[in-house]
Amino acid sequence: MQFRYWNVSGFLMLVCGLLLSGCGEAATAYPLNEELARSSVQKAMQSWVDGKAPADLKPDIIVGDQAWEQGRRLTAFQVLSDEETTDGSNLHIRVLRTFDDKGIKTESRVTYIVGTTPVVTIFPQ
Repeated sequence: MQFRYWNVSGFLMLVCGLLLSGCGEAATAYPLNEELARSSVQKAMQSWVDGKAPADLKPDIIVGDQAWEQGRRLTAFQVLSDEETTDGSNLHIRVLRTFDDKGIKTESRVTYIVGTTPVVTIFPQ
């Protein structure tokens, strides 16, 4: 009986030790360059209006927008800077987009999550 007690308690002590040790260094937030984020969204949206593809912006800017990748035609955009927020590592930028889908104009609002470190990334929320 005593042998079994030590096996169980030893196992529990090992598990507790592993849980309390964590995974090493604490995760650090990536620094955000808000001006770079804003200018990158402007550049990306203007590139879309100009008929370029997301791949044309690489390696400086990585964009992952399904509407753009699927070939939707963006004719105009407006960055809604008064609706901008940040979480410290990313800038959340609202954009009003105007599309021309085979002669039919539609508008949509999207929030892009923009990171600037280690590279500029732009993805819709």
